[in-house]
Amino acid sequence: MRIFNRYLLLLVLTSCLINIILAFTGQTDIEVCFTILVIAFLIITMLFVYFNPKTRQALSLVSIVFLSGFMVIVALKIIEVMGQK
Repeated sequence: MRIFNRYLLLLVLTSCLINIILAFTGQTDIEVCFTILVIAFLIITMLFVYFNPKTRQALSLVSIVFLSGFMVIVALKIIEVMGQK
C-alpha cells in the first residue's frame, strides 16, 4: 500500500474514532470537536514525513488553514474570558 493511501486511511479512521468517542461522551461544542480533530490531523501529518515535496507543500497549506482556525478559536476564548472579569 502506498504511503499516501496509508496516511489517508489512518486519518479517516482516527477522525471516525474521535467523532464516535465525542458523540458517546455527549460533546456538543463544535469548538472542542474542531480542536481535537485539528490536533489529530497535525500529529498524523507530522508522523508521515516521507511524502514528496509537492504533497508536503499541499499538506502544509492545509495545516496552515487548520491552524488559523484553531488560533481564531483560541482568540475568541481569550476574549470571552477577558470579558467575564
